[in-house]
Amino acid sequence: MIRLPRPDRDHLADLDLAMSRRRPSSRRVLLGARTGIINAYGDYEDVLRDIRQFTSLANGSEVLTKALLGNYALLDRGRPLEDLRNSIFLTALSRNSRCPLCERAQVCALDHFLPKNHFPEYAILADNLIPVCERCNRLKGDECDRADGLLMFHAYFDEFPDTEMLFTEIDVNDTVSIRYSLHHADEIDDFTFGRVEKQFEILGLFDFYQMEAVAELTDQVDLYDETYDSFGDSGLRSTLSALARGAERKGINHWKAALYRALSRNAEFCSGGYRKLLATPMS
Repeated sequence: MIRLPRPDRDHLADLDLAMSRRRPSSRRVLLGARTGIINAYGDYEDVLRDIRQFTSLANGSEVLTKALLGNYALLDRGRPLEDLRNSIFLTALSRNSRCPLCERAQVCALDHFLPKNHFPEYAILADNLIPVCERCNRLKGDECDRADGLLMFHAYFDEFPDTEMLFTEIDVNDTVSIRYSLHHADEIDDFTFGRVEKQFEILGLFDFYQMEAVAELTDQVDLYDETYDSFGDSGLRSTLSALARGAERKGINHWKAALYRALSRNAEFCSGGYRKLLATPMS
């Protein structure tokens, strides 16, 4: 997961601007709840630490829920909070606009980390709005585990474990098969590893990374061929190790890092088995 810088916003100014642009009936409801909304903003990081202890400010009130949810439409193009939307997308530029959840696709949507249908008070809180790709936004949906408290990793507040957990199994037979898996390292506590597993499950990352690996390796066959013809299997192994080290700059658990580490350690692949990449589609 990619860590993004928090948006530099005045949350209360965003809230007050939103309330000032609502119809009188909604404005009255929001003004009556303003102190509670401000308190909820102050509690946001505590909610992330243990969501089991919190319920929504709007719990049980359809009127307040509707008023809070209505604020989100103000982020649309040409609306009063368009600048809020733009500033959040700017945070992704520091990581080449890659989705912080899958680390592959381009960002194009805003995800409510705490879903607005569960916590409408955070519908326009910049800290709760994460720039993501369409795929991750769709798959995450309204995911919000209030029973076990297992939230996914937050791109502004959480550091993804920097201990090797993601592994790739390479099998060279009639073709080259690739399979990603997670291994529970001793250094990682059960709760944190549970969150990692949840993130991979909800976003379908094992299958997604497998498909990305297929495309990555097929595109590199000519490089492998040239390296093997010139330097043999040891040369190819060195090249793959160098690619692994380069990918690890993005994180030890980046999908490319795990892929190239496994390839560099696979004797069959490095001794010519890479040619089977073109034999049949990989699985």
